[in-house]
Order: sequence, then structure tokens, then C-alpha cells
Amino acid sequence: MAGQVAPTGPSELSFLSVDARAPYVADYPGEDGGKTTHYMLRWVATTAEKGPWSEAASATIRA
Repeated sequence: MAGQVAPTGPSELSFLSVDARAPYVADYPGEDGGKTTHYMLRWVATTAEKGPWSEAASATIRA
């Protein structure tokens, strides 16, 4: 989720990906360079059981 305000909960998120290997690398278009992106993560078991959401983490998108 690229923007300046961190999400306050999962309802404000956009789905990005399911990933089975680390590290996951998200690609952003060049015009998003310098913007702040925010992530919230959670584990999903092979049984589809979902774990709790993490705290929000933020990073600046490289140009």
C-alpha cells in the first residue's frame, strides 16, 4: 500500500501477495519512487488457518 498515512488495521489494506519463500520483493512503478509504502503481514498455515496481523511496517520506495 503506497501512501503517506500508515494503515490502522487490515480493513485499510490492499492484498499484495502470498509468498512461500523469503525474501519477497515487491515491484513498484518508477513514479512511486520516494513514496512511503506500508505493510502488515500474517502467516497462513497449509490448512488455511490465518494467524494474527503484525504491526504496520513502513519503508520508502527506491527510485
